[in-house]
Amino acid sequence: MTLVERAKAGAPVVAVNPPRILTLDIERFKGRAEIEFWDLSDYKHRRIHASDVTQWPRTICAAWRWYGNRRVNFAAEWGEGGREAMLQTLWDAYHQADIVVGHNIVGFDTKKLRSEWLLMGLGPPSPWRSVDTLKVARAVFGLESNTLDSITKRLGLQGKTDRFDVECARLAVEGNLRAQRRLRRYNVGDVIASENLYDAVRPWIPNHPHIGLWSGDGSSCGNCGGQLKASGWCRTAVTAYAQYLCTSCGAWFRRNDIKVRTETRPAR
Repeated sequence: MTLVERAKAGAPVVAVNPPRILTLDIERFKGRAEIEFWDLSDYKHRRIHASDVTQWPRTICAAWRWYGNRRVNFAAEWGEGGREAMLQTLWDAYHQADIVVGHNIVGFDTKKLRSEWLLMGLGPPSPWRSVDTLKVARAVFGLESNTLDSITKRLGLQGKTDRFDVECARLAVEGNLRAQRRLRRYNVGDVIASENLYDAVRPWIPNHPHIGLWSGDGSSCGNCGGQLKASGWCRTAVTAYAQYLCTSCGAWFRRNDIKVRTETRPAR
């Protein structure tokens, strides 16, 4: 039976395994440009033209972890296979992922990687859903600072272990082993911090991809897959829905099939 036939027959068109959730963070290196000038103040008034660029900014390393695993993976352009192997490995990770998590993952990491895959001649990986903790922080909360370091520290979570250092990145690219180890620790620390923040804000995420689409349990918590318990009613302007609380993460849900409607509506 095809998926369309299953849907028409009323069978759930879902997988039977939990989704593969990928938490990822990339590190980039600055580009270079050579331009002519009359005096040093020219830099204040000139835009760098593409023809002046001698080296474009690029991703030099990345760390990622599959949710539920302890191991944090790492790939860098100075590793085996060089830059092309690193980018292919990251493409493979996205291709296997159902959900990709990160702080500014939508606005930065994924866009930068897509650009580099395009330049490599690769097509898009298999579609995935994104959960960007920076977008969640900005949309849901009113924190004075939305940086990964600030939020994790205020929540008392294991956060970033260092700060990005351009000179350290430069030395790492040039082959300095000590700088490469430091940059790896920093990159891995960002992934751990991002996953910790994801766990902390998970019950607050209003549009998290419903875990039931992969687990097959459409009546479970959509944010974490946990069990729900009945807890009153969720009321809109004219409809009340049976309300449920997740016993695992604390997210709230409502049942679309158990509801009460008013018999009258405002005249417009």
